[in-house]
Amino acid sequence: MLKGIIFDMDGTLGDTLQLCVEAYRGATEELTGRRPSAEEVVSYFGLSDRGVLGGLLGMPPDSPELPIETFVRIYCERHDELAPAPFAGAAELLHRLKAKGLKLALLSGKEHYTGEPTLEKFGMQGVFDLKLYGDPYYNCKADNLKRAMEAWQLSPQEIIYIGDAPSDIALSHSVGVAIINAAWCSNAAAESAACTALNPEYRLTDFAELEPLLTKLTS
Repeated sequence: MLKGIIFDMDGTLGDTLQLCVEAYRGATEELTGRRPSAEEVVSYFGLSDRGVLGGLLGMPPDSPELPIETFVRIYCERHDELAPAPFAGAAELLHRLKAKGLKLALLSGKEHYTGEPTLEKFGMQGVFDLKLYGDPYYNCKADNLKRAMEAWQLSPQEIIYIGDAPSDIALSHSVGVAIINAAWCSNAAAESAACTALNPEYRLTDFAELEPLLTKLTS
């Protein structure tokens, strides 16, 4: 029986992918005069906020000179326009799961720079027992899944991860954790073949299907 549920953020709790892409493009243009393509931005995804921005600017992501504040400002300025709310019912679902006594974690490639503003915007503050953010040098989700298991003293069979990207499936499986492939985001069709080829335990195309499945798995 599941005791812990771990959620990705972008594309899973809200359709925030366009917000992320456009904030990186806008920040790079403001800082350098060059506006990168969406494809270039996405090529760095899997790294954290500083990792993506550092790649786009050709700077070490841990440099104190990295102008992360410019990216964060644009991200927050465009939040209402590009991602005004989470998927319908997402915040309410999290609060219901917490009220049931389930352990909840956020596991995202983002860092606190953008993760915290989005949690506030989406009404999800105080819901997660753990917030496991990304690393500027590598996709650390597998390591963070291990950290969640250690913190909660749970086995891989007692937790599940919910994420949208093919890499989420591969990294979750690499540590023996089952995954619900969140295929309800606007970009899901483009990644459908890649996701299904990795054989996620569950693949849902409608966010409304999530709560019935979690109820079954936690009963």
